[in-house]
Amino acid sequence: MKKIQILLSIVLGLGLLIGLNVLVQKMDWRVDLTKNKRYSLSPQTKKILHNLKHKVTALCFYRPGDNGKEQLESILNLYTRESKNFSYEFIDPDRAPALAKEYEIYQSGQVVLIQGKKKEKLLFPDEEKLTNALVRLSAEAKGKFYLVKGHGEISLLGSGRAITKLTSLINDEGLQIKELSLLGLKKIPEDALGVLILGPNKDFLQSELDLLSQYLNHGGRLLIAYGPEETSNIAQWIETSFGWKPLNGYILDPLGKLVVGSFGVAIAQSYSYHPITADFNVITVFPTARALEQVKNSQKSPWKTELLLKTGPGAWLETDLASLKQGRAQFDPKTDQKGPLVFAFWGEKKLDGSKDKSKLARVLVFGDDDFFTDNYLNLGGNKDLIRNSLNWLREKGDLLSISKTKTENVFLFLSPVEKLILSWVPLIIVPVFCLFWAILVAVRRKRIG
Repeated sequence: MKKIQILLSIVLGLGLLIGLNVLVQKMDWRVDLTKNKRYSLSPQTKKILHNLKHKVTALCFYRPGDNGKEQLESILNLYTRESKNFSYEFIDPDRAPALAKEYEIYQSGQVVLIQGKKKEKLLFPDEEKLTNALVRLSAEAKGKFYLVKGHGEISLLGSGRAITKLTSLINDEGLQIKELSLLGLKKIPEDALGVLILGPNKDFLQSELDLLSQYLNHGGRLLIAYGPEETSNIAQWIETSFGWKPLNGYILDPLGKLVVGSFGVAIAQSYSYHPITADFNVITVFPTARALEQVKNSQKSPWKTELLLKTGPGAWLETDLASLKQGRAQFDPKTDQKGPLVFAFWGEKKLDGSKDKSKLARVLVFGDDDFFTDNYLNLGGNKDLIRNSLNWLREKGDLLSISKTKTENVFLFLSPVEKLILSWVPLIIVPVFCLFWAILVAVRRKRIG
């Protein structure tokens, strides 16, 4: 009977241990006891992850031993705990070069978030960057980009300067692009995410320019690409409206000769701080670009404007077009302008009486339109620059600012008595006590023996 009881006790004990082991493996408990919750996600991030309706995969291109890899993996582990629709994978770009090429990975440390056909690319992301990328991916795509026509611009059906890749890029974001004539129009369509004017070569009617101004005054978003080949009154409108003057002439850049074999190609390799160019570390290529110059009285304008792209110091603005056509162009300090030269700027304007960030008007002006075409869109980081530009235009202030409480330096002040206790107890009293008991045990054993 006793043997059966012992056997049952052993079986019950083993069953209890096995059950506890299975429970511990299935239930992953974590408690963050740090004061600033450094090992926890922010409430904003948790809310976004809980509402994640579609599967999102993060492809992390890191080499083994790269700085920041372990920290990113710990953050991504927290993301997967909050949502079953989020997963991640680390990939060594040296071992998977074809995959790195497919996602246009330029260096180790880049992360691509994928939701269906939509993608977001980040460099050395933290929680704020990851969560805002999820916000952009999860946003319901509504509305269209409108491409202005009627002034010699690049068109959707143009055979000479095709923009099929630009159309595909916009469609991949779940959006549409449609041509729009401003002639006789009373109002820009309500579903306009932004209006694009690419390479106008004929003058606009004053009614058309007034329509664009009205659109911006109501929170519109406008992108203008105006190269040196084009001549139209849009140049004067840009100067009057935003305080930047498009200069006549072609930017010649020795770096363009080294990169693509032509002095006529402007190269941007350093960027001002802006969401469009955040973490950019790759060159962008602009064939036949014109310079833009901020006028002195622009500070009185309601628009807040800053440069976005500029050349290196070796470039210059060539104004002798006759010499340029004959291939004899050289820098002339009397007539030409030395670099660095600005050839893109951005602008924002708050609407009167509105405190809502979504009511900002936004504008982007580039001194080149060819880089939007199929021949140049895939060069360098051009595609990423265009994608970021369109995303910035259509953003409605829904991105999050996530800040963790900084780790505080906590100082421990001890009284003289406490210092004495901390010094004597571990260094003297405990060792002497252990030595005393060791001697006592040794003496007793010797007497017994």
